[in-house]
Amino acid sequence: MEPIEVRSPANGTLLARVDRDDESSVSRKVEATARAQKQWAALSPMDRAERLLAVAADTSAELEQLVVALVQEQGKTRKEARMELKRYVGPFIQYAGMATGADGQHVDLGGGVEGLVKRRPVGVVAGIVPWNFPASLFGTKLAPALAAGCGFVVKPAESTSVITRELADIVSRHVPEGLVQVVVGGAEVGDALVRHPSVARIAFTGSTAVGKRVGAASGGELKRVSLELGGCDPFVVLDAVDVRATTRALMGTRFYNAGQVCVAPKRLIAHEAVADELIDALTDRLERIVVGDGLEEGTTMGPLHTQAGREHLEQQIEDAVNRGATLVGGGRPDDRATEKGWFLRPALLLDPQPGARVRQEETFGPVLSVVRVSDEAEAIAVANETPYGLGASVWGTDHGAALRVADAMDAGYVWVNTLGRVYDELPFGGVKQSGFGREHGRDALLSYTEARTVVQRVPTR
Repeated sequence: MEPIEVRSPANGTLLARVDRDDESSVSRKVEATARAQKQWAALSPMDRAERLLAVAADTSAELEQLVVALVQEQGKTRKEARMELKRYVGPFIQYAGMATGADGQHVDLGGGVEGLVKRRPVGVVAGIVPWNFPASLFGTKLAPALAAGCGFVVKPAESTSVITRELADIVSRHVPEGLVQVVVGGAEVGDALVRHPSVARIAFTGSTAVGKRVGAASGGELKRVSLELGGCDPFVVLDAVDVRATTRALMGTRFYNAGQVCVAPKRLIAHEAVADELIDALTDRLERIVVGDGLEEGTTMGPLHTQAGREHLEQQIEDAVNRGATLVGGGRPDDRATEKGWFLRPALLLDPQPGARVRQEETFGPVLSVVRVSDEAEAIAVANETPYGLGASVWGTDHGAALRVADAMDAGYVWVNTLGRVYDELPFGGVKQSGFGREHGRDALLSYTEARTVVQRVPTR
């Protein structure tokens, strides 16, 4: 088979040729992981914790070389790549500290009988990771799985398979041979991985459409599965608000990674009393964004990752404009430095109508829709109008009103008057069409284990 060509989204430069896997090689890798997993699970939790810390140390020592590789392959800026790689490292430290905590439970049932709930690793985990955060989303899955005693086979997006292999190579220095494997290819490779009988658990992050197929395949085999899918996240602003702080939070989340963030706000739902002031502040800040190659000094936003992604977003924008929305900013840059990449200037879409695609679909790029509302009830109705329910934000100086709106929104993760950061200490995941299952924190660690209940009579002396 022809190898996969990995190219820079900033200029089309060929970065690497990566061999494709097929059903046969997927099977070999899964079986090798299954054999190594038994050895890994036999180690004490403390031994596994020490090895996770070693992975964190080695990765941190090579961070700057990895930053360049991530920028070239994914398209983000140096600052964003460094932040992502630090977020990749973080879970190895976090779950090293929690590795001895995936224990069970003891219950005195009376009459000399006791109950024990034991935790055992689920086995081989298949992690399917998208291209927008190929490093951090890999670490989010891999670190708790290893801490729990599992083996791991990761399928990255084809276009970000190089950074995944580099990270996996570092991990492999500290774990049994074959425990962590990388498989690369299209849907047929993903299907072979998901359906393999030795895979017990699937951890998927990606689009809702693909997630449904993964969920269906997993369900047919009764495999354990978590699905972190798309979102069309609302950012609700009430009638009294700190405009400066709100604008800063919006800019820091919506246009981060060129807007290619599943949990970033996609729809600004602003009370009509403050909407114009917010639009003016956002427009001013849009003009300060420097679009370009993420390796270049001064760049604050890189390209979109693929040509298809840019074209899809442009179609969504065109649909909204044709239905009456006003476009502020946007369009392709016209300078020679960006002509070979998938660049798009950041934009606002003012007053898109209810039938517009941007009010129902995930917009994966640097555009923010602005919908004006007249009261709290309308804000909640607009916030919940999509089939998604990943993240949501609400801002307002009336904290009671902000909490009421937060409680009424369909979302798995809600921010109130604070930056939309996902914390490793807390469970993260969506509702509705945004998936199910949770990543991060103790919930994630336990999801890579199976509970086994033992009831026994305690011998008397």
